[in-house]
Amino acid sequence: MKIVKILNNNAVICTDETGEEHIAMGRGIAFGKKTGAEIDDAGIEKVFVLQSEEKRNMFQEFIKDIPADDILLSQKIISHAQKNSSKPFDDSIYITLTDHLNAALSRAKSGIAVTNPLTSAIKSFYPKEFSFGLDAIEIIKKETGIALSIDEAAFFTMHFVTAELGESTLEFNTVLTFVQDIGDIVKENLVNKVDETVTSWQRFLTHLSFFAQRIMTGKKQSDKEALLFDSVKSAYPNAYACVEKIVAHIKEKYAYDVGIDEKTYLMIHVNRLQLEFGAK
Repeated sequence: MKIVKILNNNAVICTDETGEEHIAMGRGIAFGKKTGAEIDDAGIEKVFVLQSEEKRNMFQEFIKDIPADDILLSQKIISHAQKNSSKPFDDSIYITLTDHLNAALSRAKSGIAVTNPLTSAIKSFYPKEFSFGLDAIEIIKKETGIALSIDEAAFFTMHFVTAELGESTLEFNTVLTFVQDIGDIVKENLVNKVDETVTSWQRFLTHLSFFAQRIMTGKKQSDKEALLFDSVKSAYPNAYACVEKIVAHIKEKYAYDVGIDEKTYLMIHVNRLQLEFGAK
């Protein structure tokens, strides 16, 4: 590997035998070296291959200000998650997750705790990716001795989900906020605490996520089942009262008028939950 550009003592841009550029990292890998020099493969701890030029340029600038240990630890976390994910991660995770990791460790060393208001929704809606987040804080504890909170695991989960889905952070946060807000309204109308692992709750969250996406894109379902709405409303008065609160919240926060068919679907879901966990 031949050095093209030295980023810092621990990172260089280099070319392989085919002339393809990579970012190679290793402790002291560039110490005493100059552009054009060969680097010893034995000293390379990680080679990053970022597919797009934009991501490569961003990573080159980003890597200058992040300690090598944090970058290598981030890579270890990402590699572990990628092995257990059925979807390829977008390259941007090497920047976003590493940046978050660096900030999280800095906060922890300063005794600053953070909270994530979406932890419950993230855990319920993305259980697989949340397990990656829990694995991340375990890896961090093993490597650094620093114990991060479950809220930090949820933050890591957000990076894994966006890397899998290619969604913008804003869109991701909007959907999660919507799901959590509506979920909280339903919980307030139940007697017993919700077991968020049960099928009925998971189905409800799935419905809410697609509903949120329709609201964000401005799509509305055509109302075809007025008679069914009247029948369900009459049969499930407690569910209807709860759904009316949901409708009012959506109108106020998103300026979206919920249609009859959507109200019907919500009543069916809410009634199922009220039967399982009790209606107030």
